[in-house]
Amino acid sequence: MYLGAVMTNPSRVRLPFGPVRFLRSHLLTLLATLVASAVVLFAPGRAYASSYTIKTPEVTESGGEWHIKVRIDLSRPPAMMHTPMRFTFSKEAVDERAIMTKGAEPQHHRVVLETAAKQIVSLDVDFADPSGKVFKSTYFEFDLARKDGYFEAGEYTVVLSGTDGDIGSPQKLVLKGDNPPVYRGSMDFAGDPKDAKKKGPKMEAVSSGIDGGSQVAQNDTPSGAGPASTDVVASGPAPDMVPKGAFNSTSEEESVKDHPSGCGCIVAGSPEFAGAGALGAGASALLALAVAGRRSRRRRADRR
Repeated sequence: MYLGAVMTNPSRVRLPFGPVRFLRSHLLTLLATLVASAVVLFAPGRAYASSYTIKTPEVTESGGEWHIKVRIDLSRPPAMMHTPMRFTFSKEAVDERAIMTKGAEPQHHRVVLETAAKQIVSLDVDFADPSGKVFKSTYFEFDLARKDGYFEAGEYTVVLSGTDGDIGSPQKLVLKGDNPPVYRGSMDFAGDPKDAKKKGPKMEAVSSGIDGGSQVAQNDTPSGAGPASTDVVASGPAPDMVPKGAFNSTSEEESVKDHPSGCGCIVAGSPEFAGAGALGAGASALLALAVAGRRSRRRRADRR
């Protein structure tokens, strides 16, 4: 009915809302669509790369190495022929060769790691042909060596990154091979029952002559009576370490040899005592004269 009314009398058709409101709603919808498209197109990593794929998801070890092949598809050719990229390997599980009992063959066990250890491998990926023309897609091959200490038989998650961010989605990689065996059995500390019956330390005979016995070491036998031509031979008698005249007294020691012990006073009757007595008598005379002169001066003063 509504369509027939429009066809018969278009002038009487009314919009459910005003023209301005109608245009505004359509413009807002168009703008939102454009913004969403720009976000998808110019998001980090999306404009530079589209995807990458590991062409060898399971690789068997050969000569201690694993040969990996990948394909990288970009949205446009890169600016350089050799583009630096990073392969991040996260070790998720390890193929363990466990020996459960002594003398048994190793058994393969899948051991999941609680914390995935990561290893980054930086490589220059070639996007050009021999003529120098650059393409947006390429096949790239490289090797992973066991000798690096990180790579071993197990399961990995690989992430490829370029200069603008991650490329594509993470890929799974399985490296097959024989890891070094690990003993997981119980430790047996019991010895041989025959040895348990023997008491004391285990003794072994030594016949080299170094530890004694009937034989004698060859280095104990003198090789010759005389010295070798390169040895230093002493000639003549050796001098005494202490000279013979070291015990003779000197003249000073002889002069004080009979000196009496004490405070060092001069002995009466000696020449030194005579000189000292004369000096003492002269000093006494001078003292007596000084006292007499002083008394005479006092008497004169009293008379006045």
